[in-house]
Amino acid sequence: MFNTTSKITVFTVMSCFLITLSCDKDEKLSFSETEITKEKETFVEIIIPKANGKSKTAKNINDALTNFACDVLNIDSAKNKSTTINQSIDAFNAAYINFNETLLADFDTKFPRWEALIDGEVSYKNEALVCVSMNGSITTGAASSSLKFKFFNFDLSNGKSLKTKDMVNNMKAFKALVKKYYDKELLTTYTSVNNTTDNFKLPETIGFNEDGVIIVYDNFELGNFTKQLVEFTIPYTVVNQYLNY
Repeated sequence: MFNTTSKITVFTVMSCFLITLSCDKDEKLSFSETEITKEKETFVEIIIPKANGKSKTAKNINDALTNFACDVLNIDSAKNKSTTINQSIDAFNAAYINFNETLLADFDTKFPRWEALIDGEVSYKNEALVCVSMNGSITTGAASSSLKFKFFNFDLSNGKSLKTKDMVNNMKAFKALVKKYYDKELLTTYTSVNNTTDNFKLPETIGFNEDGVIIVYDNFELGNFTKQLVEFTIPYTVVNQYLNY
């Protein structure tokens, strides 16, 4: 049998263990914002979500969002992409300076200032998944800006970036449902978009909000070559049967 001292020791150890488990279970991943504004020869403004804490989940999420920002800023394909946001901003600025030096040598004129705007927000979060929508645009004085958009869906148990196939249990039925809503949107809202796509496919990424699954097409990938985004939401009451999260 245990003596009194042993009983107290065992009770104390078990209590600490249970408290630790409770804290881990109750701990929720929270988000703040990373805000960076730099104005030199170029102008860069970045406002993106940041997963708080030092967990593996937070690190994986922050690494993915940072990588998106670095991709947007990587305008010089001749050089390797930088791995941090500040390094990417410096590389973006250096690319503009080098471009202007070349332009001045050939045409004796200076190119308009380049601008980079990157922003994102947490659009949905439940016990298992968090969805972050990310946007990036680069203006270099061309006729139109370079746009980049992506939904990131993360498994909150490990921070793994999920693909559509990870979140959908019946891809064939889900694709048919998306096509149905897409056709409806073109008939009622986006009448200027030409619906001649024979090989319909799902967008690269899907998003989530409180109302349902967000579908966004830029139509370029569908072969319509229009600048108009087609965006719609499929309610959870309709789509829940196909979702794993």
